[in-house]
Amino acid sequence: MNHLVVCGLNYHSSPIAIRERFIIPTSCLKHALHALARMPHIKEAAVVSTCNRTEVYALVSDVQAGLQEIESFFLSTQAVADHGALRPNFKLLREDVVLHLFRVASGLDSMVLGEGQIMAQVKDAHQAALEAGTAGPFLDQLFKTALNCGKRVRTETSMGRRAVSISSAAVELGRELLGPLAEKNIVVVGAGKMGKVLLKHLLSEGGNGPVVVLNRSVEKLGSLANGDLPNAHRIKTSFTMDDLPQLAANADVVFVSTSAPQFLLNGKDLLAQKSKSNLCVIDISVPRNVNPDIAEIEGVRSFHADDLVAIVNKNMAEREALVAEAEEIVFDSLEGFNGWQRSLLVVPTITELRQKIESIRLAQMAKSQSTGTESDDMRDKMEDISRNIINQILHHPTVQLKATTDYGVLRQQAEALRLLFNLTVSEPMASGHHYATQSSGSSCPFSDSGKQIDEALKDFSDRLKKAWLSFK
Repeated sequence: MNHLVVCGLNYHSSPIAIRERFIIPTSCLKHALHALARMPHIKEAAVVSTCNRTEVYALVSDVQAGLQEIESFFLSTQAVADHGALRPNFKLLREDVVLHLFRVASGLDSMVLGEGQIMAQVKDAHQAALEAGTAGPFLDQLFKTALNCGKRVRTETSMGRRAVSISSAAVELGRELLGPLAEKNIVVVGAGKMGKVLLKHLLSEGGNGPVVVLNRSVEKLGSLANGDLPNAHRIKTSFTMDDLPQLAANADVVFVSTSAPQFLLNGKDLLAQKSKSNLCVIDISVPRNVNPDIAEIEGVRSFHADDLVAIVNKNMAEREALVAEAEEIVFDSLEGFNGWQRSLLVVPTITELRQKIESIRLAQMAKSQSTGTESDDMRDKMEDISRNIINQILHHPTVQLKATTDYGVLRQQAEALRLLFNLTVSEPMASGHHYATQSSGSSCPFSDSGKQIDEALKDFSDRLKKAWLSFK
């Protein structure tokens, strides 16, 4: 039997100095997924790697061995090879994994409650696992349901209308430190998704203060002024990354948001310039792109992603009301996913049972017809009667299986049917639940419900035998 697990770390359990060591760049994600798939106990795998978390979702044949393999995967990555003492410190099993991913996709587990980017990041993780061939039917359904849950939270609650992002929180922090930014001299490093969101919030104030945008890819800079950003006349793109130290030294605030794996701004580079007396640097990149040593320079205040907690925790009463509203959708989605899991047992078992009984019926009908003693009318009546007998006797077990919500009881019922009728239905892909195994001292592997099914099926067999004998 396979089990669902998640293993990794996130902002709840690890500061940015550790999280950044575990980041898996997009360019490396396919190789990382293939490395996970080669582990003997990992059957399916997907990786969600963002500034706030790096989490491996996996379907494993053995929980302990699977978690150990995921740990060894983390420790073998180049980013953490020199930090052997570091370990992923976040682990969940079975249904807790499902709930966690649903809350992540809904923005309920984000540093900034309801932030909008996480949906796209979960979608990218799902797509990457599908393209790498490491997401099988189970993880595919799990991520599809999670994305649908996130979409419902944003469209059916006020969460979407109140959603913010790390980028907008960074701009809010800048305003708290410096006041209105409309006339400030601003430098933005990075023109990716987060950088564009940041620019949109910065430029919404209007004003005429210059906003210098730097990016490693010049092509992205060309589209900024012609895009849908407000007050685009403030944007200046005629500089290169080499100009960053000088531009930063003369700025009021520098926002940094790139996916570069190294520091782009260092204290020694800034010291070489004639810096203003009051510079604010806000780095929301993970891994960090600003060397912490710049905070040692007089007049420079430096902040990173984890420093946004104060912004995030404002108006908690209002936020908690939003969470309660969204959690109802999360648990509704959980029930839907559990229903899908139950169908992995119910549908194949019912189908196989009906096929088995139908094959017996057809075989007996063929024997009856081979005697040649029945008329066409009699054969038609036998056909109708035999079908009605099967439908009526299978009706109760079918309804009971479909109505059972306890996965443990359902599994026992399905196992009883497979055993009694020698069915060849394969084991379900995974379970989101944990059950205690039957003790060795027990005389029966089935619960009371299993015994009821046993008795019902014996009665079914007896009635079927008597019905066929009546035609002879």
